[in-house]
Amino acid sequence: MENEEVIVQRLINKDKRAFELVFNQYFNVMVLYASRFMDTRAEAEEIAQDVFVKFWEKCDSLSEDSTIKSYLYRSVHNSCLNAIKHDKVKDGYRQHVIHVMESTYQNEFNEDDPDALRNRIQREIDKLPPRCAEIFKLSRFEGLKYQEIADHLDISVKTVEVQMGKALKVLRESLQDLKNLRDAS
Repeated sequence: MENEEVIVQRLINKDKRAFELVFNQYFNVMVLYASRFMDTRAEAEEIAQDVFVKFWEKCDSLSEDSTIKSYLYRSVHNSCLNAIKHDKVKDGYRQHVIHVMESTYQNEFNEDDPDALRNRIQREIDKLPPRCAEIFKLSRFEGLKYQEIADHLDISVKTVEVQMGKALKVLRESLQDLKNLRDAS
């Protein structure tokens, strides 16, 4: 590969061939680095791709003494940390929604007949597709985190997220009549 200062100058001038050289030299290395932070190779590849897209968009503003390797490592590192933070926020929100949903139903119907409510919820859970119900039970009844469920079932965290979202939506809709009964009284 050419001298790095020459490559940087070519990048500043938006030379596509220079970008191609950098991409070919560093993409797989950046994927491996991102893999240290992310759960799946697909997530690591997505991070690396995003970093290279942003790198191309901003390469004309590089300073002439920039170090490409350091720039890419720092960008991948920051992107991974941001993705992890974002996932934690999403997971926290999901947990909050689940907690609010459970608390609402418990508070509204406990006085009447808690066993009947529990049985009704269990029947609705049993109507879920088998894998969806299994994931829901592992999360809600066993207290497993999404990553633990994914590891236990040998599936991706994204699959767990999608199945939990589906379960919550179906349960919310199927138990809506309980809330409507309370609102009417």
